[in-house]
Amino acid sequence: MFCSRCGKEITGSLVFCVSCGARPVENGNISPKSRLATSLLAWYLGFLGVHRFYLGKIGTGILMLLTFGGLGIWTIIDFIVAVTGNMKDKEGRLIRKW
Repeated sequence: MFCSRCGKEITGSLVFCVSCGARPVENGNISPKSRLATSLLAWYLGFLGVHRFYLGKIGTGILMLLTFGGLGIWTIIDFIVAVTGNMKDKEGRLIRKW
């Protein structure tokens, strides 16, 4: 299981994360994609939608490419969502692992 807040792996039958105190989440809800890679792609190439392509969201990646990241606004929002660990991949799993 993984922590729902910090993304660290929780071993055993702990009820709370030792690092941050949050409740654990089952492995099925956490994406194998990297939060660091997603955040860096959103920061440096977000206006091209590269982070969306990385997450498997081809349609919104093309839309960001055509609108230059919603003139930068969509890019900033995606970066904040990625850094906070609330971004989801194509299957709807949270990007939590750094």
